[in-house]
Amino acid sequence: MLSWLHDLPTYLGAALVCAAFVVPTLIGSFVLQPSVARLFRGEKDVNTILGFLLNTFALYFGVLLALLSIAVFENHNKAEDAVVHEAAGAMTLYRDLKAYPEPVRGQLAGIMHRYVDEVIGPGWALQARGKDNPAEVALMNEFHRVAAAFAPKDSAEGIRHAQTLRSLDRFVEARRARISAGGDSIPKIMWFIVLVGAVLNVIVIWMFDLRSSTHAIVGGALSLFVGLVIYMIAYLDAPFRGAAGLRPDALLAIHHQAAMDKLDRRTDR
Repeated sequence: MLSWLHDLPTYLGAALVCAAFVVPTLIGSFVLQPSVARLFRGEKDVNTILGFLLNTFALYFGVLLALLSIAVFENHNKAEDAVVHEAAGAMTLYRDLKAYPEPVRGQLAGIMHRYVDEVIGPGWALQARGKDNPAEVALMNEFHRVAAAFAPKDSAEGIRHAQTLRSLDRFVEARRARISAGGDSIPKIMWFIVLVGAVLNVIVIWMFDLRSSTHAIVGGALSLFVGLVIYMIAYLDAPFRGAAGLRPDALLAIHHQAAMDKLDRRTDR
């Protein structure tokens, strides 16, 4: 819902979100608050009654923000773990492929090289938008086809081939976890509830019979904090987007290592 924030620098995005909450609160504290508070004048101990209301509302709203913060943080960690697991799976496959005879070994290793190139290149831009990369799927299908066509000559080759297929299954599962983590996001209905809750929170504060300057200080401080929390939630909600989004560093390390191994083999020849 707030995906455009990821295209801005962190400080600018945070400032815009906080300003969107603080500025209307400050303006309303001097323009709207007197009219809102006038509705409750004459009531006995109105500030005490509104205090109970604000405490109850703040409890539920705070719990909602806390749960959303935990959810996006866990999804961010899950996405990071998925990238690491996929890189580890790629390294395992590279290691298993060394036991294959030529030309199968060269074919499978070449497909893996192209796959990693695709992931860390065009595929990562699609990943940031939570989309799958058809080129990656095609390369995985090609790897499956070549691996399935291999016929072991003896039991030793059969055991190593079975191990490679198991490693391939774990690698594909890690890849799917990465794609899934990039597509997970907070439903729009929850964003709607959060924004409505933030507005109601300010309106309840305006109901108190206090000076406008006091309302501006209390409401402004609360709106600033709510704005920062909502920005954090929105930023972590898309773990692969933005300047501080996750990067394919683990896959890059595997790719560099595989390239060095390939160069060493050519030198040996």
